[in-house]
Amino acid sequence: MNTPPPSGSSKEADPKPRILARDDGTTIAYHRLAGRAPGVVFLTGFNSDMTGGKALALEAFCRKRGQAFVRFDYFGHGASSGTFESGTIGRWADDAVAVIDRLTEGPQVLVGSSMG
Repeated sequence: MNTPPPSGSSKEADPKPRILARDDGTTIAYHRLAGRAPGVVFLTGFNSDMTGGKALALEAFCRKRGQAFVRFDYFGHGASSGTFESGTIGRWADDAVAVIDRLTEGPQVLVGSSMG
């Protein structure tokens, strides 16, 4: 069951990332736009982060269309906790599931780059 997005979402990009706390004590950094369904979740590539050109271009596209959007950094990437060397494909997949389950509601379109 999806949990509604936390309050404080806005139509504009947050100036700094928000933090999603995982049950294991690690954190996932993310940016989210409120908007209409279907929402869009951007899954970054291997050793990339949510500040890349593709993520930002897709966010601008979603903002223009009024669609919900989420971009995030996997464990060990960008502003999220952990070291890259400690990450695994399974761990990063779990991060994606946590973001989708806890930060979105309704149908989502997943857009991936490379590993994403």
